[in-house]
Amino acid sequence: MKVTVITEPNCKRILKIEVPQEEVGTEFKNCFDLYRTKANISGFRPGKVPINLLKQRFGESIKADVFEKLVANALSNAIKQENLDPISKPKISEVDFDENKPLKFKAEFEVKPEIDLKGYKGLKLEKRVREVTDADVDNSLKLLQQKYAEFHPVNRKCHDDDMVIVDLIKKYDKLNKLKEEKLENIEIDLGSETVLKEFKEGLRGMGIGEMKEIQVKYPEDYLDKRLAGDEIKYLAIVKEVKEKELPELNDEFAKNIAHLKNLEELRKTVNEELIRKANNDATNTLRSDIIKKLIEKNSFEIPESMIERYLQSVTEDFKKRYKDVDEFQLRQNYRSIGEDIIRWQFIYSEIAKIEGIKTNEEDRAKWVRGYAKAYNMSEETARQTLGQARKFDEIDDTILENKVLDFITRNSEIIS
Repeated sequence: MKVTVITEPNCKRILKIEVPQEEVGTEFKNCFDLYRTKANISGFRPGKVPINLLKQRFGESIKADVFEKLVANALSNAIKQENLDPISKPKISEVDFDENKPLKFKAEFEVKPEIDLKGYKGLKLEKRVREVTDADVDNSLKLLQQKYAEFHPVNRKCHDDDMVIVDLIKKYDKLNKLKEEKLENIEIDLGSETVLKEFKEGLRGMGIGEMKEIQVKYPEDYLDKRLAGDEIKYLAIVKEVKEKELPELNDEFAKNIAHLKNLEELRKTVNEELIRKANNDATNTLRSDIIKKLIEKNSFEIPESMIERYLQSVTEDFKKRYKDVDEFQLRQNYRSIGEDIIRWQFIYSEIAKIEGIKTNEEDRAKWVRGYAKAYNMSEETARQTLGQARKFDEIDDTILENKVLDFITRNSEIIS
């Protein structure tokens, strides 16, 4: 068998293959013999059907079977012979195939990148953990106050921190996204950072029974996808004003929200959580630096099909979230990001291979336990949920990546 390998950019390989006529003829003979033993043709005993009749009845099927087997065998042997590692399905073209001639064809596919890993041991890295101060603890406690605030009805005009209960009557809808003509008893917390400024500015100072037209331009990334990017004019009617009452920061507050003995114990718990978060943030920053450094140190071509799948996924996601998407510009903006993501996947997989880093059942079980705890479910329910979503391959990849990053960190010089 003759094999010519053509190397093209982005991990693409083209094989030009020629299978000798003797092998083609042998395979045709074997296939004719197989059909002859199985053919059920009136007037002929099994195994005695003339070859001309076989060709007449089954010629196209026989030729297709022979072609499929010859191509599969030739490709497999050529890939082994040339020591290639395909990662995409071969595309067959330029076929020249006949019973009495050599089989010639071209196969195009992508291969795993050739990676000569550099510099993943002995990195010099900096890990700075942000100091947690008393002011940080105070701010966190204030956020807890806001979270557990209560609202009580008042008979006055509303202030910036009040809750306003309104009916909204649709007067104009630019994109006709809002199907309801009237929205009743809508709670709008004027002190919330998530409330749109048009509502805050429009409702400020209004009292019970008052009404006003408010025109709202919803941002493209608005949380409620039904309204994202729309522009709607409402007639707002104030039905109720509620004043925010913050709970006192005292021992009773600590007991009610966290089942702790006193406020001092709550401060200690909040401080420990902030320290844990600061350490996690520092670790994540360190890992990002590792990934960035290794991508910079290891430049190699990556398969175009993998980039294309990534860009297609990004495009589909944006189209679900936004009305108008410039697909060309989006692809331009995200291409380098996708290249780095894919390049890192190859890098950490190669490090794992070289260093013998693997995942096991205990690793997965530990991950599932953490998932179950985070979402307040049993381990069995978590396992079933993840299995139904077919997430275990992704979980194994995440575990392997974390193990590789831990290995690199242990083998680096860390400046604190």
